[in-house]
Amino acid sequence: MAAGAEFVEGWLVAQVLGEGAYGEVRLLVHARSGAAVALKVLRAGAGAEAGAAAREAALHRALRHPHVLRCLGERTHQGQHYMFLEYAPGGELFDRIEPDAGMREDEARRYWRQLLAGLQYLHGRGVAHRDIKPENLLLDNRDQLKISDFGMATLFRHGARERLLSRVCGTAPYAAPEVLRAPQRPYRAPPADLWAAALVLLAMLAGELPWERACDTDSRFAAWSSWVTAGSGAPPRGPWRKLGAPALALLRRALAPDAAARAALPTLLELPWSQEPAEGAARAWRSQPTAADVTDGDTPDELSAADMDALISYSQPAHADDLLLATPVDGAPLTPLGRRMTRVWLRADEAAAMAALADALRQRGHVWRRLHPRLMAIECGAELKMRVWAMRCGAAGAGGARTLLEFRRARGCGLQFKRRYVELRDALAPLHAPAPPYAATLPSSHKTYGADD
Repeated sequence: MAAGAEFVEGWLVAQVLGEGAYGEVRLLVHARSGAAVALKVLRAGAGAEAGAAAREAALHRALRHPHVLRCLGERTHQGQHYMFLEYAPGGELFDRIEPDAGMREDEARRYWRQLLAGLQYLHGRGVAHRDIKPENLLLDNRDQLKISDFGMATLFRHGARERLLSRVCGTAPYAAPEVLRAPQRPYRAPPADLWAAALVLLAMLAGELPWERACDTDSRFAAWSSWVTAGSGAPPRGPWRKLGAPALALLRRALAPDAAARAALPTLLELPWSQEPAEGAARAWRSQPTAADVTDGDTPDELSAADMDALISYSQPAHADDLLLATPVDGAPLTPLGRRMTRVWLRADEAAAMAALADALRQRGHVWRRLHPRLMAIECGAELKMRVWAMRCGAAGAGGARTLLEFRRARGCGLQFKRRYVELRDALAPLHAPAPPYAATLPSSHKTYGADD
């Protein structure tokens, strides 16, 4: 399908935002207003699968908070369940985390407080997310964090009555010990979400995760558990030794292996590290942001009621194949609508760039296949999959052809994906090229890697 094909009347399919076992997320742009929405396509299936998609949509639509991604509507058509979501052009939080380095502490603190504000709202509504991780935390056009992907969410409280959960779910490195022990021992939902949020904080501060699974068979978790229980001494080896004392003190309370001893959300907000203002901040952080923090009247993000009614109520998509990948016109400059750190400019045409990438993959024992002359699917072991697009950005001339390779995670841990990306980026160093002049106009606050890095 050519770029600009319609999904429904007036709405154009712009690009792929994400994909996974559940289905795909595409970007739709309204031709008249310029408004953008994310279209999540769930493979509805039948029976339990269809019920799960409907439950996710019903729960998500009831949520409205500055740090929770909005669900604008839903519909089903020919075995597919469509959810129309607020578009977050800043991409996923994991894209901001450098492997083994993390990010600046003041940035991590700001995202941490926004994450807790979103969780405070969800838990107040009796909703457990159950899959908090950097890949499920998005950033909007004002760099505000948004909790997304409610595919594993559930209600744990109705009124004053709270129920224990017994399902093992989530992503293993972020799952709390009590979650991994279920269903033999049902667990409370809020401490499990806070455990995952604390590991997101650690990833932001240290650029790595401390263990594969929070169970006694994992030696790194066992060492952490022993240190927390002992209450004194030097922290175990690993990411903990990259942290300052206030951050370590917070994580020690947030990652107490015993859920009953784990600090509650209000306590975490009151600890010294959370309270410290960001560099250059005009005010102390608040647990609930003001409207000025999360709105931007200068952008066309808000949709009119008529726009949404046309999008959600239209009888059927404009084309049967409307969810195929839209590719740019040959030779046209790339204009991605989301921020990406995982891209590299090369001094080569598309064929040579893909050939160089294939050589780097072969040397590292990774498996890949061509889905298209400009699209490659890569498997780095059983758990990590990615895709790479090659896009020519300017015709060959005195400076030679220039190609942009954009890497996107399809499955697996975001931090592992970033590590593999860095390895491949460095392997392609002989071909690195500076970004073209128009790259500065792309909506990204991040530099691309080139010959001068």
